[in-house]
Amino acid sequence: MMTKMLDAQALTRRYGDFVALDHVSLKLEPGQGLALLGRNGSGKSTLLALLALADSPDEGRVEVDGLPPGQARQALAYAPQEISLLEELTVEENLLCWSSLPRKEGRGRALELCRDLSLAGLRRKRVDRLSGGQRRRVNLAAALMSHARYLLLDEPFSGVDEEGAIQIRDMLLTARAQGRGMVISGHQPQLLRPLVSHVLVLEQGKAIFFGRAEQYFAAFPEQCHEP
Repeated sequence: MMTKMLDAQALTRRYGDFVALDHVSLKLEPGQGLALLGRNGSGKSTLLALLALADSPDEGRVEVDGLPPGQARQALAYAPQEISLLEELTVEENLLCWSSLPRKEGRGRALELCRDLSLAGLRRKRVDRLSGGQRRRVNLAAALMSHARYLLLDEPFSGVDEEGAIQIRDMLLTARAQGRGMVISGHQPQLLRPLVSHVLVLEQGKAIFFGRAEQYFAAFPEQCHEP
């Protein structure tokens, strides 16, 4: 019986002569969390798109639980940094659009997520009338509509106030406790620390650190402080 795992091997992505990602490998099991760190332009978003099967590598491969691509995508939930919502629709309509759940179950799930992310009062409001932080929370809720085993989240805390960040963190803690694996990029390691078991640091498309979270935070104690 094959072990369930998100397995990326030697991923390389080029745009013309520019190498955005250079032979990066990682493995993630359900229930594990990986913080993806690095400066802007280091390759974090490129890596997440490849892991989500939203883009194809020039070299290397991604395997999800040993499944064929069609089934593999159902095991993945992806929230890109660029908010991908339908602006003319309401919050609830957006969540239902991104859901593959049966209608009744989808409505229940949407209501639950709106409540957990303090969006209940905005459920029937059009997305184009929301603030940036509110849109970020809706974007995350859309990714969480499925029961995917792996969450791939690009900057989920970006533009979110402290209260919203705590709500998102608590929801992701629950998801991990339920056995969902997650890869989360960000610039605030102290926010990610409670969520992750491992850290991957990219620099100019290369992995310069990949290991246990306690190793990373022991080496860089200044990253440990709570906001």
